[in-house]
Amino acid sequence: MARHNEFGKWGEDLAAKYMEENGFEILARNWRHEHKEVDIIAHKDGTLYFVEVKTRHGETWNAEEAITSKKRTLLWRAMMAWKLQHPSPMPVRYPVIAVVINEPGTQPELRWHDDIWDL
Repeated sequence: MARHNEFGKWGEDLAAKYMEENGFEILARNWRHEHKEVDIIAHKDGTLYFVEVKTRHGETWNAEEAITSKKRTLLWRAMMAWKLQHPSPMPVRYPVIAVVINEPGTQPELRWHDDIWDL
């Protein structure tokens, strides 16, 4: 696995831990359908969450800027595929968690954004 992939997985692990500590039940990690992937699928309080995680270090620009219109479309298509395989009347949300390390050896900053469509 490439070094940047390990860093991304580390960020996803932190995001999943954060979600579990805040009452989310993780249903899937790195769920794939064809060429689409969802980093974390979870639920809490009757809502499904399709979460995109962006992990960056030495941030000179916002990790959130990596959320392109193509990424939004792929996430929406992945959600549709998930719901076909796992029918549920639960409403759906698309949060983004940015995991950022500004300085080596410092605690990571986690930024939760409620909706990928608002970035």
